[in-house]
Amino acid sequence: MSTQADTLTTVRQLIATLAEHTIDDIQPSDRLLEDLGLDSLQITELAQKLENTVGRPVDEDLLNAEETTVADCAEIATAP
Repeated sequence: MSTQADTLTTVRQLIATLAEHTIDDIQPSDRLLEDLGLDSLQITELAQKLENTVGRPVDEDLLNAEETTVADCAEIATAP
């Protein structure tokens, strides 16, 4: 992934697939747990898919925190 916008698009697509929504239904401000209703198993799967995409570990605990948004997820995936 080369840019933050690319990362956000990738994250939105992964979440759309996990949540069984279209990418247009997934907004950067949506919260993973509260708005999209992802459960801990889906968060684990998301973390694994992100790790495969970015080629390094992604902190699953940060993804699973209350109030974590789709945009936060993209930032977590690209954090050094």
